[in-house]
Amino acid sequence: MPLEAIRTAAGALGLTLPEEALTRLNRYVAQVFKWQRLANLTGAPDESAFIAEHIADCLAILPWIGEASLADIGSGAGLPGLVIACARPELEIALLEPRAKRARFLQQCVIGLELARVQVINLKVEEWQPAVLPEVLICRALSSLESFVNSTRHLHTPLTRLLAMKGHPPADELAAPWAAAFQVTVHPLQVPGRDTRCLVELRPCSDPA
Repeated sequence: MPLEAIRTAAGALGLTLPEEALTRLNRYVAQVFKWQRLANLTGAPDESAFIAEHIADCLAILPWIGEASLADIGSGAGLPGLVIACARPELEIALLEPRAKRARFLQQCVIGLELARVQVINLKVEEWQPAVLPEVLICRALSSLESFVNSTRHLHTPLTRLLAMKGHPPADELAAPWAAAFQVTVHPLQVPGRDTRCLVELRPCSDPA
């Protein structure tokens, strides 16, 4: 059953999630496959594969999320933003998704899962001008760290944290000139059944090199 698969995945990551969070995640997975034909949300063939490939991967970053407001840039099927929201419903989260069908899917999930602190933004990140800037910007599937930084630059403050989920540590990307403006930390992620995964954390330097 999907609920038990989610519970097992969380346990393998060393996470103890409340039953309410597990139930929300289970309902979210069901919604993904209900909307799959309409919005082409995932390449996973079934719920079990989706949990193993995507839910577990997104849950692995929870220790680095903190308590701050965050924006998921290019949320797609809600990865990782909706997964984080299911586990941490007290957080203020914005899901940015420019594709209309996927944005409608995200909005239905927010309503159905009663995630009162989550908002869906059907815009490209470059077009988003929030009244209050999020403290954490996160992405899972953007093409490069540099594009993540450049597309969100108007949202940066000295206290912004940028979190990018990656495969192997991107040494080549982090050796580029743009990276000198950031303090960089690479957090290894141990995701059962996945190849090397990491979370790249970028913080603007107060005195860039």
